Amino acid sequence: MSFLVDTDVFSEPTKVRPSVAVVEWLRGHEREIYVSTITIGELRRGIESLTDGRRKSGLQEWLQNLCHCMKGRVLSYNTGAAHVWGQMKAKSDAAGLVIPSLDSQIAAIAVRHGLTVVTRNSSDFKNTGVNLLNPFA
Repeated sequence: MSFLVDTDVFSEPTKVRPSVAVVEWLRGHEREIYVSTITIGELRRGIESLTDGRRKSGLQEWLQNLCHCMKGRVLSYNTGAAHVWGQMKAKSDAAGLVIPSLDSQIAAIAVRHGLTVVTRNSSDFKNTGVNLLNPFA
């Protein structure tokens, strides 16, 4: 089984008191995890919102290292994912369900590649039809 890791899980090791269970899960599944360009953008956005200083520069370096380590396992929101997203959103719209745009794009990437989304934020993904795993639980 392979996994598409969401922003909240990838950022966990950078916290002052990270969840041991999540850090161990990431280490134990290193070869089976993928990241989306959307998650990289969300991580970068969070880093750029910080004031200049050691924490910000350390996180910038961490993100560069993450992108380097994940080379070949970074998945883009492309035409194939866009088709899946359009089908997913039409179905949710017809059912009157609201799915946040970025999370629904991550879900579409996961569906397109047959991956399980790894996130704490299962409520935003629950109506997408994607398989979910919460390493915080």
